[in-house]
Amino acid sequence: MNLLLVEDDPELGRQMVGWMSDAGHALRWDEKGMPALEWLKNHECDAVILDVGLPDIDGFTLVEHLRAEGMTTPVLFLTARASVADRVRGLASGGDDYLTKPFAAEELLARMDALHRRATHAQPAQRKIGNCRLDPVKRRIISESDTVELQPREWTLLEVLMNHEGRIMPKQFLLEQVWDIRFDPGTNVVDAMICRLRRKLEIPGCDIHIETIRGKGYVFKSVA
Repeated sequence: MNLLLVEDDPELGRQMVGWMSDAGHALRWDEKGMPALEWLKNHECDAVILDVGLPDIDGFTLVEHLRAEGMTTPVLFLTARASVADRVRGLASGGDDYLTKPFAAEELLARMDALHRRATHAQPAQRKIGNCRLDPVKRRIISESDTVELQPREWTLLEVLMNHEGRIMPKQFLLEQVWDIRFDPGTNVVDAMICRLRRKLEIPGCDIHIETIRGKGYVFKSVA
């Protein structure tokens, strides 16, 4: 794999260059976030390993910028911040995995392999709902007059709701299926992403709707 590491600890950075090289991966290493973000705008890599506490921009904000630019490169947060709130924020910001320091090199390598498998796994054929086509490879919704791209976790959320069309999906179920969180962390991560998804579905001719059932959860509805 071709990987990007964003880490300001020089000792850890040198260690990881060695680990990845021994495992057969190519690794670019930046010690600051903004140069890494600019590099990603013009280059491709298979995954990003990202510290949160960077000297110029925190990792959460960097991923938000990355996703806002439409980049879907898998991101693994690698940080000493171990609280539930930080893990939830990292995943909600657009991260795909979260590993806390200290860590074992073997676990990091296993997680990177898992991210790569998920990103390259064969996707199902396009699906048509009403006047829209859903492209699972590029995570796009295509209406008669417009196209909108979804972030990886937005697409996963939409897929979970679609697979249970017409049924009320409780927040806890969505937390488990989309974020792999098996308890209520007391945040509005589900509500916030539902709002973002609804805004993206407001393209002309889109017949996809997500209805809120107060106190119970959400229901996916569409025009057949």
